Amino acid sequence: MSEVCEIIAKQNLNLKNTKTIEDTCNTILEYLKLEFKITDIIISVIRVDERSEEVIFASVKNIDVEEHNIFELIQNENTKIKVICSYEDESYLIENRCVLDLALQVFSQTIFIRLLNETLNDLTLIDNVTGLYNRHYLDNYAGNILNISNRESKKVAFLKIGIDQFKAVIDEFDYNVGDKVLKALADILKTTVRSSDIVVKIDGDEFLVILMNIINTDNAIMISEKIINNFSEEKVLVNKQTEQVLKKTICAGITVFPDDALEIDDIIRKTDIALYEAKNLGRSKSFKYIEEDANSIDFF
Repeated sequence: MSEVCEIIAKQNLNLKNTKTIEDTCNTILEYLKLEFKITDIIISVIRVDERSEEVIFASVKNIDVEEHNIFELIQNENTKIKVICSYEDESYLIENRCVLDLALQVFSQTIFIRLLNETLNDLTLIDNVTGLYNRHYLDNYAGNILNISNRESKKVAFLKIGIDQFKAVIDEFDYNVGDKVLKALADILKTTVRSSDIVVKIDGDEFLVILMNIINTDNAIMISEKIINNFSEEKVLVNKQTEQVLKKTICAGITVFPDDALEIDDIIRKTDIALYEAKNLGRSKSFKYIEEDANSIDFF
C-alpha cells in the first residue's frame, strides 16, 4: 500500500505544476485512463448549504454513468467535489475502487486549492463596484494585447471615458448614488462594445475601453459616439419611493495603437490628454488624440 501511496503522491505533485484547473482535470483523466481504465470523467466543485447545492466549477464533459461511478469528496462543511467516472472494465473498477477513492481524495484537495487560488487571482483583477476589470488587470495584460495586435498587424483603439461633473453627484447625493451611476455606465459600456473588446475601470469615474482589431480611426470615433449617446439616454434611479432619476453625460478621449503610441504607458498618457480636450469642448464630446494639439495643452 505504501508503494501505491507514493505513486499517488508523485502524481499529485505533477498536478500542482498544471497552469489552470482545466489542465488539472485533464491531467487527472490521463492518469485515471492509464491506472484504472477510466474512459472519461466529470469533475464538479459544489457549494453546499442547508437548502441547496450550487455548482461553482464543472469540467465540460458530458457522460452517461451509473451510480457506483460517483465519488463525493468532502473538502469542508460548505464544499464538496464530485467525480463521475465512466469505465472500460466494470470488474476492474470495482476491484480497485478503494485505491481509486484514495487517489481522488488526494487529487480533490489539489483541485480545491487550485480553484481557491484562481478565484483569489480573479478578485484582485476585478473592480468591486462595477464588476469590470481594474487597473491591476491592465498593468498585467495590456502588454500581451499590444504584442498580439502587433504580430497580426491589427489596430487597437483605446477610449478613455470620463463622467462629466461626477463630483457633483457625490456632493448633491452620496457615494451610493455615485456607485449607481458607475454601474450604469459599466453596463452601457459592456452592452455597446463587442464581447471581444475589453472594458476596464481605471480610477474614480474613469474607464478604459479597448477596441480590438478596429478597421480605422473613424470606426473608433463612431463607437465612442455610440457609447456617449447610449449613456446620455440612461436614467439612474436615485430614490425608489419618489421615483427620482438622474441623467448624466460622458466624454471620451481616443488613442489608436500603433498610430499614436507603441507603449501602454504612452497610450494611457495620450488618452488622458484626449479626454482632457474632449471635456474642454463641453458635455457628451469625444476627441481623437492629435500630436500637434497635445504640444499646446496646458493642464495647469
